[in-house]
Amino acid sequence: MEKYGFKKEEILRLAGNESTIGTSPKAIKAAKEVCSSSNFYDEPKAESLIKAIEEYHKLDNNKISTVIGNGMDSIIDHLFLLFCDEDSSIIDLPPTFIYYKFAAQRRGVEVIEVSREVKNNSFTINADTVINSIKDNTKIIFLCTPNNPDGGIIELEDIEKITKLAQEKNIIVFVDYAYIDFTDRNKYEDISLIEKYNNLILGYTFSKAFGMAGYRVGYALMDKELQSKFLSLTTPFLNTKPSIAAAKEVLLDKDHYNKIIENNNQERPKLKADLEKFGFTCFNSAANFILFHHPDKSSSEILEKLLAKGIIIREIRGIKQDSSKLNTLRVTIGKPEENKRFLEALKQVIS
Repeated sequence: MEKYGFKKEEILRLAGNESTIGTSPKAIKAAKEVCSSSNFYDEPKAESLIKAIEEYHKLDNNKISTVIGNGMDSIIDHLFLLFCDEDSSIIDLPPTFIYYKFAAQRRGVEVIEVSREVKNNSFTINADTVINSIKDNTKIIFLCTPNNPDGGIIELEDIEKITKLAQEKNIIVFVDYAYIDFTDRNKYEDISLIEKYNNLILGYTFSKAFGMAGYRVGYALMDKELQSKFLSLTTPFLNTKPSIAAAKEVLLDKDHYNKIIENNNQERPKLKADLEKFGFTCFNSAANFILFHHPDKSSSEILEKLLAKGIIIREIRGIKQDSSKLNTLRVTIGKPEENKRFLEALKQVIS
């Protein structure tokens, strides 16, 4: 953005799916309070944060346990360390979070791609197709819901169908719930499935609905025996002392969390409707972003012209629909005034 002459505070960042509401002031205060003792390491495995998370999810049984990561990425990396070698394969469902494929390729692991299907402007999966794609060397299946970059949902019955078959074949199923907070959790999330399927891992992050992307805290819920295996190969002190303190506090700040969720749920349908008025086609999203494209306008040109106005969104290339490839754009849901600025700029660049 330097070439356009914008100051940092003038730039509107709507590319990374972060919360523009900001971080909880209570979490920031907690982080600052421990900075003076940061010459010492904190808890080796973030034990107090694990306890806070398990209280947050009301996990009062002995079957489900928690691990903490430096963002969800580090948890995904650790799964490859635990379960994969160069003779292994994983199943990936593009378009989806690119880190699954990146992490696999970095370790020389084969990536079996099972493309999502487009129905009524939503990307869906076919559970039977996923199951039929399993090979003898398949070790992990990655399911992202709501999915990044489109915001589509995987139904719980499909998750269970895949997980049940995968359990029989000793395959891990990793469900990425980074954006689950923005959905009807009673309908699309079922933590108790871990009690039935010890191969199921549910991944979460503080980066999105908790507004803590810069703190880099992720976690996963899994079977207790699997947690012991996971922890046996982790290095200590994965998280910083300020990150742990902030994460514990933000779990208690219901008002700030609700503010982020309510803003998203109110603004997302408005933004989608306005984009469609401008002639864009939008994919249905249950997350805090919208994936959209125009039949005539170049996404690269739109992106560049928005940059010139101090607005950053994300271009997502190569999205397949039927026999064609769409060059799409993804925008994070911002505050009302931020969405207004984005729409006014977008209207100018496409006119």
